[in-house]
Amino acid sequence: MISNLVLDKIEYNKVLNYISNYAITDLAKFKIISQKPFEKKEQAALKGKLVSEAKEILINFEYPPINYLPNLQKTLIQSRVNGIVLNQEEILKVFELSQISRRIFSFFKLNAANTELFSIYSNSFFVDKNFESLFSKIFNEKGEIRDSASAKLSDIRKEIIKKKSSLGNVIDKILKNLSDSYLVQEEYFTQRDGRLVIPIKAEHKRHVKGFIHSESNTGQTVYIEPEQTLELNNDILSLTFAEKREIERILRELTIIIGKNSEILMLAFETITELDDIFANAKYSLEIIGAFPQINDNRKIKIIEGRHPILLKKIGREKSIPLNFNFDKNNVTIITGPNAGGKTVVLKTIGLLSLLVQSGIHIPVQPDSEFMFFSNIMIDIGDEQSLEDDLSTFSSHLKNIKDILENADENSLILIDEIGTGTDPSEGAALATAFLLKISEINSIVITTTHHGNLKIIASEYEKFQNASMEFDIENLIPTYKFRQGIPGSSYAFEVASKIGLNKFIIDSAKQHLDTNKFKVEKFISELETKSVELNKKLNQMEIENSRLQGLTNLYEKENKKLKEQKDKIIGETKRKAEEFLVDLNSKFENTIKNIRETKADKNTIKEEKQKIEEIKKQIEVNYQVPKDENIQKDSFEINDYVKIKDSGTSGEIVEIDKAKDIFTIDTGKFKIKVKINNLVHAKKNNQAETYYGNKYSNGDFVSSRIDIRGRKPEEIEFELIKFIDSAALSNLKNIEIIHGKGTGVLRETVHTILKNHEMVASFEFANADFGGAGATLVKLK
Repeated sequence: MISNLVLDKIEYNKVLNYISNYAITDLAKFKIISQKPFEKKEQAALKGKLVSEAKEILINFEYPPINYLPNLQKTLIQSRVNGIVLNQEEILKVFELSQISRRIFSFFKLNAANTELFSIYSNSFFVDKNFESLFSKIFNEKGEIRDSASAKLSDIRKEIIKKKSSLGNVIDKILKNLSDSYLVQEEYFTQRDGRLVIPIKAEHKRHVKGFIHSESNTGQTVYIEPEQTLELNNDILSLTFAEKREIERILRELTIIIGKNSEILMLAFETITELDDIFANAKYSLEIIGAFPQINDNRKIKIIEGRHPILLKKIGREKSIPLNFNFDKNNVTIITGPNAGGKTVVLKTIGLLSLLVQSGIHIPVQPDSEFMFFSNIMIDIGDEQSLEDDLSTFSSHLKNIKDILENADENSLILIDEIGTGTDPSEGAALATAFLLKISEINSIVITTTHHGNLKIIASEYEKFQNASMEFDIENLIPTYKFRQGIPGSSYAFEVASKIGLNKFIIDSAKQHLDTNKFKVEKFISELETKSVELNKKLNQMEIENSRLQGLTNLYEKENKKLKEQKDKIIGETKRKAEEFLVDLNSKFENTIKNIRETKADKNTIKEEKQKIEEIKKQIEVNYQVPKDENIQKDSFEINDYVKIKDSGTSGEIVEIDKAKDIFTIDTGKFKIKVKINNLVHAKKNNQAETYYGNKYSNGDFVSSRIDIRGRKPEEIEFELIKFIDSAALSNLKNIEIIHGKGTGVLRETVHTILKNHEMVASFEFANADFGGAGATLVKLK
């Protein structure tokens, strides 16, 4: 069981509050903010899957017809009790529940019949048209009881209308007489205690016979029920009581009907609440461009482009730095680096994402991420000094460490910020080392931050330990907040002190007092970080070039396949025409022989038939000219020869020859390509302007300026998109359009990442609202 203290420290409840804002029903809101991580991974995995299905429904269809409902559990339970009569408002809410239940059922049956969501909840809805029909006959669209709700109610209300009409006529006559006598200033009447009365000036009250009901606050006006209306008012009041009794009888009957159906109505209400919860989570997932990662059994944590949900909400996706973290064979990760570099944020991000996954909540990571399911998550983060318990900061940390050691097991995640602080550095480092070695033996997963240099060395020497650090911009002396594994980080204390203007004498003096070995280690780490940054830049460039080369290779393979298909088509068509021609020719020869035989070799006939044969010969020569011998021979190629690839603008020098396979490696200046010998021709080296990006695509094929990748997965479209951009560049296109749709935004982000890294892209932006808006990106090529 994960403690509430951990949930509060990691700010788990803040995320629940975000999600609850998307819920519609009262109970779903309460359920979301009261949620705790599941105790079994199967529960979390199922919730995550159901949210994924709900998310797909939101993308492809409209929002399910879930409307506001108060908590009806108490109402439905009361309906089962004999003698209880639900009030009109409560009954109307139950009626609304039945309508919402039916609409949601119809929505899922129409749009999501094959989902696991529908499979789980399909039998939990209340769908009863007779029930709804009965309530519809009793209540109108405004929720008022109809006159036709019962025959008796109809008669009572008709009689009330009749009596009120008579009463109105009598009152009008009385008012007219009183007005003529100047006993009232205006001709109007009002109601007191459900009876019609006339306001009379206090000094004239004795001039009007009747019953005084009340007087004004000033005492200047009294409200009198004239004796002429007394009986009519009594009749109306009696009819009103009768109306209330009949309405109560109708409500009692409806309460009994609700009570008989209360169990299935309760199940439907709980189902609507759960669906509201699931779709609120789905809306949240869409907002954060979230996904539900795989929950594994192999003690592996793999976070791909993870973001802290609260930071994401606060500063936005563009400003939040993604975290990439891979935890596999190690037990302990020690994170070092400068102050305010983001070490604590990394701890909290890993802890919060783990808690959310164990709650079945989608998180802002790539879908291929993986998480382990922990039986417990324990932390020691922040200043826990307690004056009430007479604990110093160090004592409080030690107490937390003690509790962790007593409760940790192989399924525990332990997050410790600045381990070993609050006491003598050497003693603190020694205690931290002993604790980490012991917790590693328990086989718990530990992630800790520290400034102790000794722990960096420990992490490099012991098995199942690894170093990690926060990247630091050495040139500008500012943190980048990027997490790196395998490399320890420097604190950069002297560099930062120098930047903020601390006296140089003090800095130099401090360096002299620094332990020599420690200074050497810090200097080595600093140099190692610089080289690592440079190496990563080169690696990224190589990956981009490799992707582009793969795209170009795929393009050539596609074009070669197309040429072969065209060749086969031409040969087939030629063969068909030749067969037709030979059939026709054979028919003509047979007719000639027949004519000669029938005329018994008449000279004129023979002459005419010979002339026909000559014409046939000419026709053969026209249709089947023998191609001239062009003496086509394989060119001989050697290393350093400058060549061009047929049907393309790409040229370069031969740098390698595989004679056994007739494959040549061509260096184009930007990349190397392997090409078959029959695709090469000699070229002049001064024609170097004809490079891959500078020439028009010369095989005559039409290259589209638009590509539609909606509905595809990011990993499926990468090579295809690079190939599309390369083809457009080959064809000298300057403007192209990529249609990716709005959806969850993952596809759009992948497209923009590729565009940012493609050297032929000058700029890109979303299309105008009339032409797709955020669902399409317009690209300008160099």
